[in-house]
This record gives sequence, structure tokens and C-alpha cells, in this order.
Amino acid sequence: MIDKRLLAQESRARGLNENPEIQKQVQALEERLMLQALLAEEERAAGAPSEAELRAWYEGHLTELTQPERVRVARIFAATPAGASAAQRTQAKQRAERFAQQLRAGQPREKVAAGGDGPEKARGGELGGLARGDWRGDVAVEKAAFALKKVGEVSPVVAEAGGFSVLQLLERREARVPPFEEVRAEVEARMLPQRKRKVFEDLLERLRRAGTIEIDVAGRP
Repeated sequence: MIDKRLLAQESRARGLNENPEIQKQVQALEERLMLQALLAEEERAAGAPSEAELRAWYEGHLTELTQPERVRVARIFAATPAGASAAQRTQAKQRAERFAQQLRAGQPREKVAAGGDGPEKARGGELGGLARGDWRGDVAVEKAAFALKKVGEVSPVVAEAGGFSVLQLLERREARVPPFEEVRAEVEARMLPQRKRKVFEDLLERLRRAGTIEIDVAGRP
């Protein structure tokens, strides 16, 4: 801090503070800071949105707030090597079919997953929750996941580019519109940019009606 002060003193001693370009930047910074302070003051004066305003925004944006259908699934994967032959793919498919049989027979999912491939084997095969469009691999896996209807249900073997999968449904959540009370904080946060814009526009409109600005264009062609 002391070094900064010493440098500033030397700059003034050399008259750099009188430099027109520096004065122009200082003025621009001052105006920007004052504008920020003015808008913050106006926003405080406007206060938080009322309960009625929040509910009106909620009712008008139900489509955006709708939570999509989601499934939580486990995958047991039988991988094939790059450039796999037909015989190798057949062997991998047979492995996947055995995984499916083991799951349908009630063997613990974690134990079955331990014999599979893929990073999810360390999590008992669990892939986590998925909405439509979340799965970045082969779309056939996503299609098979959403075809499962009952918890514990096991899918047929699904062919992928890198091997074969079997899926088991762990949880299913249908699409829903959350009640207002559940998403009140989200509604308030999403209203904030719109509310700030309105405060700005209202202030500007008042100033336009009451103020006078003169622009000197003398000397311009």
C-alpha cells in the first residue's frame, strides 16, 4: 500500500494526473461507479417482490419450472475391444445375457456389477439420475432406460458401439410441476434480472420526463 502511494505521489509530481486521456478515464470510472450506486439505491427502494408478484411469475412460467421425467438406473456393461470380430461381439453379448439372468434371479446388483466393465462397476453399476437427453453415449441405452417401468425391472441386452449393456431400474420419477412453496427461492432468483431491468427502465423514464440534457455540437461539420 505504501509503495502504491509513493508511486501515485510521483505520478502527480510529474503532472500525469493532468493528462487528458487519464482524466477522461477517471471521469468514465466515476460515472460508472455513480451509476452502480444509483441503481443499487433504486433497487433497495423498490424492495423485494411481493408474494402476489412471485406467484404471478410462477403461474406464467410453469412450463419452464416443470421437472422432467427422470430415471435412476444401474448398468452392467460387457465391453468389446476396438475392431472386435463377430465372435468377440457374440462373446460379449453372451456375457451381458448372463448379467441379465443373474439380476433377474435376484443376485445382488453390486456383485453382478463387479463382474462387468466400465467405470460404473465401482458404484455397483449405478449411473445416477437421468433425464431424456442426458445420456451422452449410445441413444439405445437411454431408450432402454426409459422403457423400464417398475423398480428392479431388468432390460433386455442393449447393443452399443463399445459392447453390450443390461440396465436395472432403481428409481423412476414422473414429470411434475413443483408446488410454488417448493420453488419459491428459485422463482425469486429468476425474477431478479427482470426486476432490476424494470427498476432501471422506470428510473430512466422518470429522468427523461424531468431532466434536461444539452449536447454541444458546435464546430462539428
